[in-house]
Amino acid sequence: MKFNQLFVTLSATDNQDYGYRIPFSSGLNIIRGDNSSGKSTFVNSLIYSLGMEEIIGSKGNAALPYALKDRFDLDGVEKRVVSSTVYLELENKNGKVITLKRVIKSESTDTKLIQIIEGAYLTDPSLSNLRSQYTFLHDAGSAQDGQRGFFAYLEQFLGLELPSLSDNKGKETKLYLQSVFSALLVEQKRGWTDYIANIPYYGVSGMREKVASFLLDLDSFRNTKKLNELQSQRARVISEWSEFATEIKISVENRYLSVSGVSKTPSVDFDPKLVSIGERVGVEIKPFEQVKSDLRQEMLEVIQSEKLQLSDDSPDLVTKIETVQDRIDELLLMQSMCGSQIKINESQLGQYIESLESIEKDLKANKLTRKLVKFGVDEFELDFAKGKCHTCMNPIDDILISPDSVAMPMSLEENITHLDNQNKMTKSLLEGLEINIERDKGQLLTINREVLKFRKELLSLKRDIKSTNNIKEADVRKKIVIENRQSDLSKLEVKTQGCIDALAALAVKYKSINGDIAALSKYSFTQNDWNKINAFSHEFKLLASKFGYRSAEVSEIEVKAGTLLPYLKDLELREQIETPSEIKGKQSSSTTDIKSDSSASDFVRLIWSYLIALYKSSSSEGGNHPGLILFDEPAQHSMSTKSMNKMLDTLATTRGLQSIVAASFDENEETFSSSIAGLNVDSFKLVRLPRKVIRRLDVDSVNNTV
Repeated sequence: MKFNQLFVTLSATDNQDYGYRIPFSSGLNIIRGDNSSGKSTFVNSLIYSLGMEEIIGSKGNAALPYALKDRFDLDGVEKRVVSSTVYLELENKNGKVITLKRVIKSESTDTKLIQIIEGAYLTDPSLSNLRSQYTFLHDAGSAQDGQRGFFAYLEQFLGLELPSLSDNKGKETKLYLQSVFSALLVEQKRGWTDYIANIPYYGVSGMREKVASFLLDLDSFRNTKKLNELQSQRARVISEWSEFATEIKISVENRYLSVSGVSKTPSVDFDPKLVSIGERVGVEIKPFEQVKSDLRQEMLEVIQSEKLQLSDDSPDLVTKIETVQDRIDELLLMQSMCGSQIKINESQLGQYIESLESIEKDLKANKLTRKLVKFGVDEFELDFAKGKCHTCMNPIDDILISPDSVAMPMSLEENITHLDNQNKMTKSLLEGLEINIERDKGQLLTINREVLKFRKELLSLKRDIKSTNNIKEADVRKKIVIENRQSDLSKLEVKTQGCIDALAALAVKYKSINGDIAALSKYSFTQNDWNKINAFSHEFKLLASKFGYRSAEVSEIEVKAGTLLPYLKDLELREQIETPSEIKGKQSSSTTDIKSDSSASDFVRLIWSYLIALYKSSSSEGGNHPGLILFDEPAQHSMSTKSMNKMLDTLATTRGLQSIVAASFDENEETFSSSIAGLNVDSFKLVRLPRKVIRRLDVDSVNNTV
């Protein structure tokens, strides 16, 4: 990514236009301005134009100084701001140029709206008929919707693919662009307090190493997400296994049987053939098939023991058999009709579900468009209202009414109302169908029970025709017990077989997941990762030495692979903070502790080294760094001009990196000259801010942009 130009325009109560225009080159850009010139105003407006003002500390124009939204001083005269807007022209790695337009103060447009103009709107005034689209930010969907969400659009424009993360509550979230840009844009107030400071809090811990890992594009960063997903899958498999195993155990024991071969936890070598269900007889286990066989033999013995004495067929018995058979036929017909109706309703249910998904998708799109209108876009400025395709801009005609008809197409609100009504109606139809399906399924179960009952009655009646009148009550009772036992065992066999099949499938899945987890866990970093980490560590230490870091031996500094942060004897290198007693002792001492005096500026040197090394190693090893760095007043804590000179020289000679350094250079010409000593005049672009950055704009400057 590369900035081409920043333009800020303000309209005042005197009907004059004010503002500033800052051009950028592709290499090092030095923005030099005195402390009261508005240098911070320039930096903050640049960050704001990108929608990254959360890095400064807030959202919207609250992050900007009052000079851009309330009042400013010009030559001793106070000017009141009526409206103000910022434009930023930028270019991606493919050479595509867009211009971002965002209001700072407006009565009609919300600051959550960013207009994206395709083309060099600021640097090529000859262009006309430029296409544009409206996007929103700092609202739900701005990082997900690629058409209307600004951050999602910018992510695509930069060619990035931001990964998903797990937040502190275990929920899935995203690595947001604002977090990534915290390593690119360093503002003066809080930006020099950490290696990657001002990362907005989105409920995810360890963000410094996550951002650094993404910029370096480490495999381990992606693998961590995969590992978390696999571990979640394994936990689900363990839970499902436990449910099936418990269900088998309870079902078997409720039938006074026992089971073996099923463990409480998943087993990778689970074999369904080794699962044994049987009846415990003393210390022995009678196999399930033997139990069923014994029941069949008992039934046969009961039947054979009955003294069969044939008698004349009773006319009443024959009539009753015919009545029962007719009822069975009637129930079978009802069973068929009920089953068919369930299938029809389930088919309609599937169609309504597809229709509901389409309606909800259209409704979401229209509501996001309404959000743009709410933030200030004229509804008739949107592509769909102009009758143009959003992608190719060709005319479209999706209205089926005759061109001569006086009927008008629906407005955005009417569309939303119509879709919302369709949504409610479809949900109501779905609810009705689901009730009908449940009712029909209940009725089908009742019919099935009735069929079973009458078939048993028919079987008994047919036996009664051939039976004697001297059937023993004990035999009848025994037959009923055996029949019930056979029925229970038959149901148990079907149920347990289904559970065992499910356990077999889970065992295969469990083995596969464990293999994948082992493969990812075996090496926390790939060889490619180590190449990048070593390159980063080498660049970091090289730059720290070049910039004059002296609080410790650079050779003893170690960049930990787990955190990607520099350590000295297992302690993270940070600014040395003195206790009150140490400060008091230092003040009373006539000697100077060089290490203590240099620690604050040395920590800033480490931050320089860290952020520049991220780009260098990302560029050489194939990372995700966008190729842009902004340093606001990098010469913190009485930084030596020699260190500043080395840092500027590094930025000026680093290929592919656009860097912007905004600094006052102590408002001293000698300090500035020393800082750029030895730099090729063609290796950087100098922009000297006037005494006040906000000036009156000439007519041509305004006409070339507005």
